[in-house]
Amino acid sequence: MKKLVSAALMLLFVVSLGAQPKEVQNLLKNYEKAKEQIEHPKRGERPATWIRYAQTLTKAYSYPTDNLWAGLSSLEARVVLKDQRALSTEYKTVQGEEYEVVKYADKDLYYNAEGKLTFWVVTKPIIEGVDLLGEAFKAYEKAAELDTKGSNKTDIQEGLTTIANSHINDAMASYTLGDFTNASAKFEESYTAASHPALNVVDTTIVYYVGLTALMGRNYERAITFFDKCIQMGFESDGDAYANLAESYKQTGDTEKSKEYLSLGFTKYPDSQSILVALINIYLESNDDPNKVLEFIQRAQENEPNNPSLYYAEGNVLKGLGKFEEALGMYEKSTQIDPNFFFGYFQMGQSFYDKAVDIQTAASDELDDNKYMKMVEELDEMLEKAIEPFEKSFALAEEPDIKLVVVEYLKNIYFRLRTKSPEYEAAYEKYNQMMEQQ
Repeated sequence: MKKLVSAALMLLFVVSLGAQPKEVQNLLKNYEKAKEQIEHPKRGERPATWIRYAQTLTKAYSYPTDNLWAGLSSLEARVVLKDQRALSTEYKTVQGEEYEVVKYADKDLYYNAEGKLTFWVVTKPIIEGVDLLGEAFKAYEKAAELDTKGSNKTDIQEGLTTIANSHINDAMASYTLGDFTNASAKFEESYTAASHPALNVVDTTIVYYVGLTALMGRNYERAITFFDKCIQMGFESDGDAYANLAESYKQTGDTEKSKEYLSLGFTKYPDSQSILVALINIYLESNDDPNKVLEFIQRAQENEPNNPSLYYAEGNVLKGLGKFEEALGMYEKSTQIDPNFFFGYFQMGQSFYDKAVDIQTAASDELDDNKYMKMVEELDEMLEKAIEPFEKSFALAEEPDIKLVVVEYLKNIYFRLRTKSPEYEAAYEKYNQMMEQQ
C-alpha cells in the first residue's frame, strides 16, 4: 500500500512538472533527490550531502529573482526577464513614496519615481510550503556538525553568507513596505546565519536593526532585548542605542528605567542630540525637576543653535516656573529663528491669554474699585498683545483641528474687545461665523 501511495505521489509530481519551465523542473527534481539523500542512512552522514540539499534550497529561493538587482531600469529588467510576461502594472504609495509595481506570476517588482528597481516581493516561490532559507540554514548547520575535518568549510561559509545576505534583502523589502515586524524577524535570521560558529561574522549593526525595526513595529520587549544586546556588544551608534532603549522602556511604562538609560547615555555621549531631546521630553512629561530639564535644553541649544523647537521647549519650562517674561523671550526667539514656526507664535498668544485669565480671576476678588479698574486695563492689554501671535498662528496652521483652536481663542479675545473699535467688532464677527460653521 505504501508503494502504491508513493507511486501516486510521484505521478502527481511528474504531472505538475509538465507545466513548469525546464529550469524549474530541474530544480524540483534536484530538490527531491537531495531530500532523499539526506534521509539515506549512509549518505545522510556526509556533510557534502547536506550541503547539496542546502544549495538546492537556496537556488529555489533565488530562482524567481535571479539576475535582478536594485537599480535596474524597467527596460533592463524586461530584457533580463525576456521569457516572463508581466501580468499587470499598478501604482502604489508606500511610506509616502510612489512606486510602479509590475506584477509577474511569481513576483512583484517595485520601481521608484526614477524608474529604477528598488525592491521585490516573491509572491509564489517554486517550492511552496517550505521555509527555504530556514531549511537551508538547518542543512548547513548539520553539514558543519558532520564536517569534523573542516574539508567543507569554504562551501559552508559561502552558503551561510548567501543566507545572511538574502535575509537582509528580505528585511529591507519588508522595511520599505512598512512591515516592521517581518523586517525585524528577517534581520535577526540574517544575524543568526552570519554569526554561526562556522562563519563567525558578528555584525552588530544588524543587531541594532533588529531592535530598531522591533521598536518601529511596537514590539517593545523585543526592542529592549536587542538594544540591550547592542550595548553589551559595544555597538552604541553614537548614543542612539541608549536613546532607543530608553524609548522602548518608556513605551512599556517604565519611566524610571528610561531615565536611567538616558542619563547613562548622556554621560557617555553628551553631544548626542537624540539623547538630549529624549531627556528633555521625559523630564517635561513626568513633571520632574525643571532646572534639570533646562540644563539638558541649553546643552541641546549649543549643539543646534538654529533649532526653534529647543527655544520653544525652554520657554515652556520657564513658563512652568512662573518666569513669564523670560518664557516670552524664548518663544519670540523661536520665531526669529524660523518665522514659520507655528508653535512659537501660538505659545506666545496663549501665554498672553493665560496671563489675562489670571488677571481676570484676581480682579473678580478685588474690592478696591481703583485697583479693579487698573486690573481690567491690564487684562485688556494682555488680550491685545495676544492678537498678533494668534493671528500669525491662524495664518500658519494647516491642520483643521488646530486652526479651530486658534479661531476659538481669537473669537473670545475679539468678543471681549469688540466695543473698542469697528475693526475688533468685524474681527469678532469673522471668527464667530467660523465657529458657527463647525
